Amino acid sequence: MKHITRIALAFLGLALLAASTQAAPKREKLVNRIVNSEYVLEEIMADPETAIPADILQDAQGILITLNYRGGFVIGGQAGSGVLIAKNPLTKEWGVPAFVKTGGANLGLQVGAKEYDAIFIIMDLDTVRKAYTGRMDFGADAAAVAGPLEKTREARPNIDFKKAKILVYSNKKGLFAGVAVKAGWVAPNNYATKAFYNTEYNMPEIVLSDWFELPREAQALLQRLNYYTDGGR
Repeated sequence: MKHITRIALAFLGLALLAASTQAAPKREKLVNRIVNSEYVLEEIMADPETAIPADILQDAQGILITLNYRGGFVIGGQAGSGVLIAKNPLTKEWGVPAFVKTGGANLGLQVGAKEYDAIFIIMDLDTVRKAYTGRMDFGADAAAVAGPLEKTREARPNIDFKKAKILVYSNKKGLFAGVAVKAGWVAPNNYATKAFYNTEYNMPEIVLSDWFELPREAQALLQRLNYYTDGGR
């Protein structure tokens, strides 16, 4: 009987090991998300009709780059993925990227777009913390509005940045004109972030660190983000 029990436990252990191995995110896929995030940022910034003004990036506390092909995040109810980069509150420098899960958002105006990507500029620290510590709901925590494209502050007299905690930019011209994201959520993907950095630290320690080494695969994304923040085009 004990022999049978040991065999059963051995098979159970192998099954759990196989399941965990299968569920573990492969690093190549995570690297692809980083690379695709860089591509999304570059594509949006390359077009004057969609580019994020430098002073918006300078004032921002975080940036969420979503990979939501076929509208999985902003229009549909499907789950998506994204990369979150937060600024260190002390150094004011962009930190290392972390992975998040997204889903369930709806636009105030349905435009019928099937495929596009979006960047969410987070303007306050509290909203950034909610994004990397627990589930953040757009409807309850921070309404997202269309981000201004005007290059100077003087050209944006009607933008209330105290209320606009999240500004939305997309690679689809005119997609967000006058609309708001009324629902949807963002949650940390600790499992993917730990796997990417090969660490046992949780997402808050990674996102806000000024000592965590930036992996080679993420250096181009951070260099590009810093370039745009400094006013480069």
